[in-house]
Amino acid sequence: MGYKTLKEPSSFLLAELNNQDKQFFTLPEATELLSGSNPVAVRKLLSQMVERGLLMRIKDGLYHIIPYDKDPQTYQPDWHITATHLVNSDYYIGYYSALSIHSLITQPAFKEQVVVNKIHQKQSIFVKNTEYQIIFHNKAHFFGAKNTWIDNYTKVQCSDLEKTFIDCLFMPQYAGGITEITKAIHKAREKTDYEKLLRYCRQFKSQAVIKRLGFLLELLEIKTPFIEKLISGLSGSYILLDPSLPKEGRMFSRWKIRQNIDTETLKSALSY
Repeated sequence: MGYKTLKEPSSFLLAELNNQDKQFFTLPEATELLSGSNPVAVRKLLSQMVERGLLMRIKDGLYHIIPYDKDPQTYQPDWHITATHLVNSDYYIGYYSALSIHSLITQPAFKEQVVVNKIHQKQSIFVKNTEYQIIFHNKAHFFGAKNTWIDNYTKVQCSDLEKTFIDCLFMPQYAGGITEITKAIHKAREKTDYEKLLRYCRQFKSQAVIKRLGFLLELLEIKTPFIEKLISGLSGSYILLDPSLPKEGRMFSRWKIRQNIDTETLKSALSY
């Protein structure tokens, strides 16, 4: 990687950023560090540093330092950390990405999902070949996040275990489908706080969540004291168990579910 040569003022900029422990930085931050330079000149310098393999351009005005021993052509920073720098509003890592952080997925993730409380112009941002999906939640649905460890050194805002299940049941298509959610609930059955799950259900106020949750808890034979509380609040309309699948299957009256994926398929997936 002979092209990774350090020259002034690029070496000065990298040294200052490392001193501040900044792996991601913006054009204004670089301009401030390179006092006496105008933004046009700094942008040109950063473009040259990208060409030389010193920096990775994440999006317009946002850059990441490429470790010296990494190949710029293949290097990709951590998806969870990158996601925190892509949005300009409150956020949390959610859905399938949150299931991953909670060690509950069985299939690899192919995109990173970020929940925000403000509508963004773009619903997807691509960094190299990785898609960062921006999912809007209104104020009533934007809660239940906490700082969560993703490695020995770093925390990110991620939906907690119970809120992850609520979100995934609300829009299963963002969580790998109802089969993946069923496996995750089963795997986490011993560490789930069911009182919090009920509280979140009430706060979220979604019939789809209540119906899918109750159905899956009984399917998985998870005994909780609030099943009857869920049933008492059901509306009379039916919903699809998995909205990404065809509108077919038997009507399950107890939970007002159209079961468009059979029980044997869901239960057989638990062994994987």
